[in-house]
Amino acid sequence: MKGKHYHEVDQRGQAKYSVALFTPDEFLTFWPQIEAMLDTVPHTWKHWTKDYIHHSVMNGHMQVWGIGPNHTATCVFFTQVSILPAMHVFCVVWAGGHFDDATVPLLEAAWDGYAAEQDCSEVVVYGRVGWESKLKPLGFTREAIVWSRPVMKRGLH
Repeated sequence: MKGKHYHEVDQRGQAKYSVALFTPDEFLTFWPQIEAMLDTVPHTWKHWTKDYIHHSVMNGHMQVWGIGPNHTATCVFFTQVSILPAMHVFCVVWAGGHFDDATVPLLEAAWDGYAAEQDCSEVVVYGRVGWESKLKPLGFTREAIVWSRPVMKRGLH
């Protein structure tokens, strides 16, 4: 992986875990694997299309990160920087795969580093309830619960 890297090294100075922001070329290389991963969990990205994801990454609107041991990505996540009236917010909008809990501090450092570079004031993670156990020790608080349902196709009487 050639993009921006954050590493945790072992006693010999070798990278034990890495978090990397994919370059557009790396994204294109890994897109078939990312697309296959998306296909296994379509309910987790139902608000997007694969074309939108691909286009958004290529035009810089969305970022793709990989995390894993020895410069391999066992977990992939998508981020966006939301520019809001009161602040910029670094948003983790999707993640898939698996990672070792030992990588959480490295992930936090990567998020904070990139968010600071983008002049963000806050990090927001959109995810399943299972993320709470990983995020709460880092100072994250649950701010909302989202409820949804399909629009009912009925007329007004």
